[in-house]
Amino acid sequence: MQTETWLLYLFAIVLIGVSPGPIAMLSMSHGIHFGKKRSIATGLGSVSAALVLMAASAAGLGAIISASEYGFSLLKWCGAAYLVFLGIKLLLTKQQGQKLEVTKTEGKGTAKQLYKQAFLVGFSNPKDLLFFAALFPQFIDLTAPQMPQLTILALTWALVDFSFVMLYASMANVLAPSLKVSNKLHWFDRTSGGVFLTLAAILISRD
Repeated sequence: MQTETWLLYLFAIVLIGVSPGPIAMLSMSHGIHFGKKRSIATGLGSVSAALVLMAASAAGLGAIISASEYGFSLLKWCGAAYLVFLGIKLLLTKQQGQKLEVTKTEGKGTAKQLYKQAFLVGFSNPKDLLFFAALFPQFIDLTAPQMPQLTILALTWALVDFSFVMLYASMANVLAPSLKVSNKLHWFDRTSGGVFLTLAAILISRD
């Protein structure tokens, strides 16, 4: 792979990582409620979803999704439905006076749950869907061996994606004590819930 191509790819995915979206909000929510260490599962879920989309794009599914309005619409509506579910769940969070809970709780907040949430949100993320369906294949030189190129692209994405998830989670975790002291944690949850619902509305309104 040419250095210029890799640098352009790196620049593109950094822009995707910096721009706010469902994964950023989910990472911040997990960082506040469960801490940086357990948010590692969130990062792994996000990376896994992206790698699945990358593999599908490399196999030609990206072209199929781009050409099939029904296929893309199905993914879009499924993703919007899941964002609505997360949004309503956060909006219904009640104000609590006890200490901020960052330990393992039964039935929610486990590594498996955090991974699953991040995977589903990441897999239906419109930014990633469009990137892997339309842009990703353009970084691959079909005249050269593809496996080394895919390996480099996959590792680069995984590193950047995981780094941004942990950055968002760590930043939110730093804010957790002040949110707890000022009794505003429930407002963060409600704000996050509103953002998820807004993102869902934007997602289903896109052509």
